[in-house]
Amino acid sequence: MNKKQIITGVSALLLCAASFAETPDRMQVWLKNGEQQVFDINQVDSITFGERVTPEFKPLCNWTYIPTVESPTALMLSDEQKEFVRAGNTFAKKSFATICETDSTHPNTFYSPISLQIALGFCANAATDKGAKEIADAFGIQGKKPLEEMNDYFNKVILSLNSQVDSVILRVNNAAWPIWGASVYDDFLKAAQEKYYATVRHLDYISNPGAAKDTIDKWAALMTNDCIKKLSVLIDNSTVLVLNNACYFKGKWRTPIEKRMTRTDTFWNAPNKTQSVNMMQTLDFYSYAKTDDYQMVELVYGPSDRMISNNGKGTYSMVIVLPAEGKNLDTTLNSVDWNNLPLARNYVFLRFPKFGIRSSLNLNETVAGSGITDIFSSCPNAINAPASVTQIVQDSYVAVDEEGTEAAAVTSIGMAGAVPPEDMAEMFVNRPFGFAIREMTTGMLLFMGKVTEVEEVSKED
Repeated sequence: MNKKQIITGVSALLLCAASFAETPDRMQVWLKNGEQQVFDINQVDSITFGERVTPEFKPLCNWTYIPTVESPTALMLSDEQKEFVRAGNTFAKKSFATICETDSTHPNTFYSPISLQIALGFCANAATDKGAKEIADAFGIQGKKPLEEMNDYFNKVILSLNSQVDSVILRVNNAAWPIWGASVYDDFLKAAQEKYYATVRHLDYISNPGAAKDTIDKWAALMTNDCIKKLSVLIDNSTVLVLNNACYFKGKWRTPIEKRMTRTDTFWNAPNKTQSVNMMQTLDFYSYAKTDDYQMVELVYGPSDRMISNNGKGTYSMVIVLPAEGKNLDTTLNSVDWNNLPLARNYVFLRFPKFGIRSSLNLNETVAGSGITDIFSSCPNAINAPASVTQIVQDSYVAVDEEGTEAAAVTSIGMAGAVPPEDMAEMFVNRPFGFAIREMTTGMLLFMGKVTEVEEVSKED
């Protein structure tokens, strides 16, 4: 070619140093649509940019902390944002059904829908406009500026959940780990730090992926009080960006369960299969429901002397769902309307087992099944390097005993007596059951699980 060329990029261009080292007369260019082109350097006169200039690389090691809240604040949402909760709960139920279907080899399941939702909201800031809209649509956010509305919504959720209402510890933290050498775009960095309060730090995935994975694991352990020390996200020299959300929960029962009342009893895993378990027992007034399909009871977390939130009713609870005899657990859980639970106060003699679950889930199929697919093709708006989501995984932990509950989840995106009255209800959880931990003022589902085989776990396992 006699005429010198001018290359105009509609997105940021990444010059691959490795390519220069091997072929100094050539350069590789990735366009916004994912196409890759190779040019001879001696034919290029200059490079211009159509939308934005690639910033100079400045290594980031910013540890961002949630602003200190002077007093506990229950989740206060506008009417429109309450609809986001309802849509999020629908997403949670559908996701849980998909997980139970695809993860049928494991006897127990546990995951955090709010961790997955916040991680996806965070990821939307790296996605294309189409990808961000798919994520917003999944959460019922369909305004004129869906990404902005979603960021504001999750910002309010994060601030409230971190305010430790009713002496319940709940921490939500985020992180972004871009590859060393790639610049982070200003818009993504601003959203990461100002809306999601994310730690942003460059890591060297190419020359030392093991050390990079160790750094992310240590962050996860710190954010989850050592409940989750090793993440299942795959880190290798093809990794360019990892996004994390960590949720940690610890709460004591409002109505204490006495350890001396715990008895060894039988749990029926299946009609012809049993195991001996530590069965807790308590007798008190609870929110309770019984239908043709299931029994349901709600155990509230918080101090026994007083509640400061939700008109004294409390903010966080665990809802246990026991299918009626002969009913399928998965079918029953999928029939529950989590936005309208039919609970009413009743005197309940409750027996349920101490249990724990440790889980690692691949959520690619779950997310794609909800209509979020574009992020698996391209996420060009975080760093000036080609990026697309290759894996969405969640590691989780829950332990339930006489004192209360400790639960944690990290989502990684890479890129339980007096003589009872005669009308007392009785609920004996001696067969597979489901449960959820929720924020009571809005009904937002924080964690969901099912137990078909009772295990007890500890952070030392």
